[in-house]
Amino acid sequence: MTSLIVLASGVLVVVLIHVVVGWLLSGGLYRDALAVRPRVKDLGVRIREVSSNRIVLEAPGPRWDIGHPGTLGLAWDHGYGRLGDVIDVDGSRFIRHYEPVRGVPAPCRGSLEECPPVEVDPYVFPGDPNDVGLVFEEVSYRSALGPMGAWLVPAGTPEKWAVLCHGWTAEKRELIRVLPVFHEVGFNTLVIDYRNDPEAPSDVTGRYRFGLSEWEDLEAAVGLTIERGARKLVVGGCSTGGALVMSFLERSHLADSVSAIFLDAPNLVLADAIRHGTHHLRATPLMIEFGMWIADLRWKIDWEATNYVARAGETLRVPTLVFHGTSDQTIPISVSRQLEARAPAMVELVETPAAGHVMSWNADPARYERYLRNFLERV
Repeated sequence: MTSLIVLASGVLVVVLIHVVVGWLLSGGLYRDALAVRPRVKDLGVRIREVSSNRIVLEAPGPRWDIGHPGTLGLAWDHGYGRLGDVIDVDGSRFIRHYEPVRGVPAPCRGSLEECPPVEVDPYVFPGDPNDVGLVFEEVSYRSALGPMGAWLVPAGTPEKWAVLCHGWTAEKRELIRVLPVFHEVGFNTLVIDYRNDPEAPSDVTGRYRFGLSEWEDLEAAVGLTIERGARKLVVGGCSTGGALVMSFLERSHLADSVSAIFLDAPNLVLADAIRHGTHHLRATPLMIEFGMWIADLRWKIDWEATNYVARAGETLRVPTLVFHGTSDQTIPISVSRQLEARAPAMVELVETPAAGHVMSWNADPARYERYLRNFLERV
């Protein structure tokens, strides 16, 4: 009897520990993923030396972005530059090709902690479609929550349109990289804001919903293109923008108007993204699952509904191009591989070696644009 009591007490303690840790983890999940808040700049990089075509960067600790292959932006207060390929690595210092865009960054040869901070920016272009030589118009479309902003980049062919969605806490600027290809192939492109963006109305829940409500905004934007004559329509999204696309395809009466789909590092299994993002925590897998279960009880996340891959075999009925980096630390590449396996007749997956989250273009712009151009010309 005593041994049974001891065993039962031990089991109870373990359960209580998992419940308490799960409750704490659910709070962290809300704070880091569900709560609507301004994006915090990651000013963890310092400039040691800089010239008109070369820059030396250093960070106080290991970083995945400072040595990322290809083309990146570099942002600081009142200035912007563009990083090229890595020339050399000297300990914690990365020597890269450099192109000034605006302003002059301050180099620092003293203590690293005293150096002015800068941010490595994957969007590469600091402003708007003018940065890539494209004329555009600031427009608005009306969603159920009210007016939403958008960039309209005309291409002169009234029948061909694309509607593109940025990712979680990102900006329209995220899509500037791909606009020249859409324009070249003749697509008028609408790059949209949607609910919970800084200048857009808030969701009624006050939280990010990962497509479960935001799809209504995409539907409204698609409706605008149809009013303007769209007959050949591509919808696309980066990261969580992909969740909007898939939710729209599942729920909207306008889904049949879509001719093709473009996705980049799509966040299509929210539970997998959360698990992927908690691998560094000192918590057991069971504690993570408790945290996710409690978070669902508290905020009705609906893990099943935000698993868009599970229904992709029925949802994807048109050609779909997917880019995903093999070194993505935010959305595991397994998500896109599962998507391809669910709908192999529709999905073309382009894996980019060593690319981070929504950074396949950055790693190899020419390759990325070749795949995208060929895809758009086919559809």
